[in-house]
Amino acid sequence: MKKQLLFITQYLHTGGIEKSLLTLLSELDYDHYDVDLLLFDYSGVLFQLVPPEVNILPPLFETFSTPLLQAAPELLKNGKYGLLIGKVLAASLSKFSSGVGTGARWSVYRNILKKQPKHYDAAISYIDFFCNYYVIEKVSAKRKIVYNHMDYAYSQKAGWPCPKLERKSFSKCDSIVTVAESAKESLESYFPEFSNKMHVIHNRVSSDTVLSLSNDTTVLKGLEQTNEIKIVTVARLVDEKGVFFALEACNILIEEGFEISWYLIGNGPLYEALKKKTKEIGIERNFILLGEQANPYPFMSLGDIYVQPSKTEAHCVAVEEAIALKKPIVVTDIPSFNHQIQNEKTGIIVKPNATGIAEGIKRLIRSSELRELLTNNLLTTSDRHKEQLMKLYSLIEG
Repeated sequence: MKKQLLFITQYLHTGGIEKSLLTLLSELDYDHYDVDLLLFDYSGVLFQLVPPEVNILPPLFETFSTPLLQAAPELLKNGKYGLLIGKVLAASLSKFSSGVGTGARWSVYRNILKKQPKHYDAAISYIDFFCNYYVIEKVSAKRKIVYNHMDYAYSQKAGWPCPKLERKSFSKCDSIVTVAESAKESLESYFPEFSNKMHVIHNRVSSDTVLSLSNDTTVLKGLEQTNEIKIVTVARLVDEKGVFFALEACNILIEEGFEISWYLIGNGPLYEALKKKTKEIGIERNFILLGEQANPYPFMSLGDIYVQPSKTEAHCVAVEEAIALKKPIVVTDIPSFNHQIQNEKTGIIVKPNATGIAEGIKRLIRSSELRELLTNNLLTTSDRHKEQLMKLYSLIEG
């Protein structure tokens, strides 16, 4: 008899967590497992890429990602007053705290969101916070696995987590998966009593899928015909991804006379601020916001240089995708990138600021030999982290 698995995440936008989940779902052994997928809502352009073997359950909270003003009429019409209160509370708290009132929001949601009627052999929460809490409190399963996709120390400084709820989740789960050694060390420093439950399973991408999808050049709309140096970044437009570092680095390069176009792929709350800033300093033709792209790989493949300007990461999927595409890579000097990139061999690691990023890019622009060296070294990399799926199987099986 097949084992019954439940995966839970919030939505399927084009973030690294979502893409790594889809890779995982595409690689599961469906001869041995029946898989349900529970989402908070159906938003996100990656929703259509869920493998056909996966049974998608009704969403927990249809308007979870919808802005309050748009969601309110629908929630009122459908009599979902508790969910409306939760969204109002979230919007209010976000004005007064660094985070979004995680604990206060869950105190509302736990009384509204329904329990799952089915019992599972294993339930896997694939993203931090609400999904972890939901698995612990609202799902019946023989084994419960929760994921940590962040540097907890950085998140704590930003005011995102609710340590009381994390401790409760960790005490009641069977396994805690972190996606990088540095993330595990950070989490252990706050919750040493659960160290024995923590396991590192790296995010994976399918190199074959990335390379195949990169061949769809119809989305480029003539960009490949221009001659300037092309730089690409894929990131959610939030502060921790260092997107303003990228904008400032672009401005430095333009002021120094470099002919570049920098394509930033992704969406998020800083979109309008970035757009406004590019116009203010006159680089809107050089620093181009492409928004969310269901298939970013043709753009990444087109780029001469790939840059990840993050302030914090656990295990960056976009960097893994750039590695699969054998691109010269510039990343910031943060713990996770020191595990993903070998400095001067498979990429350039630079100071985590605009000047450092600009200097790294200048080195690559000026030296075709260095670009060729990095690319050639990446050509020898095998299928990275192939053993990670077996680690998850072992946790599922207990």
